[in-house]
Amino acid sequence: MIVDENGTVLFSRAALEPRANASTTKIVTALVVRDRAELDEVVTVSETAAATGGGGLDLSSRDRYEVESLLYALLMTSSNEAAVALAEHVAGSEPRFVALMNRTAAALGARATHFVTAHGLDMPSHYSCARDLALFGLELLRDPVLAEIVDTTTTTIPGPAGRVVLENRNVLLEGYKGASGIKTGYTALAGDVLVASARRGSRAVVAVTMGATSDEVAAVEATALLDRGWMLLARTVIFPADRALATLVYDPSGATEVVAGEPIRGPWPLEDIAISFEPAAGITPPLAAGDEVGRVTVRHDGRIVAEAPALARDPIPAADGTTWGETLLTGLLRALGSLAEEIA
Repeated sequence: MIVDENGTVLFSRAALEPRANASTTKIVTALVVRDRAELDEVVTVSETAAATGGGGLDLSSRDRYEVESLLYALLMTSSNEAAVALAEHVAGSEPRFVALMNRTAAALGARATHFVTAHGLDMPSHYSCARDLALFGLELLRDPVLAEIVDTTTTTIPGPAGRVVLENRNVLLEGYKGASGIKTGYTALAGDVLVASARRGSRAVVAVTMGATSDEVAAVEATALLDRGWMLLARTVIFPADRALATLVYDPSGATEVVAGEPIRGPWPLEDIAISFEPAAGITPPLAAGDEVGRVTVRHDGRIVAEAPALARDPIPAADGTTWGETLLTGLLRALGSLAEEIA
């Protein structure tokens, strides 16, 4: 499964198939915690939470941690104890918290997700799908605190016995260009699951792989999906060939809309680019439909990143008694005014 930063599906295969999803569950755990708890709130670990086990942060009953510290442990080392401790802190019990998780998942548009725990260890009727995990990952990235956590490779948090070192289990963070998260997971039933993200400029790609036979295989599969996502974005049409971008007016001969002679493709969102029509010198009626009348130029950060021929959509006959200078000046003024209005 591959989506861009807007949730647009770039590639999908078996994306709605429910599967055990292991610790990628903790993406939604973190979303619910962020919605209902402040980062500096103090969590007291219960015996139930301490007995959960697994995830790289060995908690003991009556340990006290701030919510923020436990979120780092939850998302970086996949601490199951932290998941239960946070759930109990927010909702009083894990079952009540899980009800909030399912409500949050449904509100985000999940179609094939049902949670039973806050940590994701194998349980009957606990599952998600690649599409839903992509939605959850995108939502996490919209939260600057959580986005920073999943993009952190190593950190320390204060613990009862001193500083605790946490290392992120997502190997792509140090091995893939622009990698920015999001969450690993493994259980015997789920296999290795990885929700991966990468950002380049203003664009982002989220890829989900489920059921891999090892974490190394999951990383390789996620890398291939991210690469495919960037390739597909580069081929995305950002300005179609049939869309009018200006109007050329030659008084008294007539007018024609100007269109791009070919689709303009690229990885940039429309709001990050500037599209301009640059008329060719010396273009006067008569014009036939399809005649080239200039260039369409696309700039990103002030640099030209794409070009295409600009074509007249309609014919314009010659007009007697009108000078070349009059027709060209009128045409340029009308064209530029029309383009400014269109792009704005």
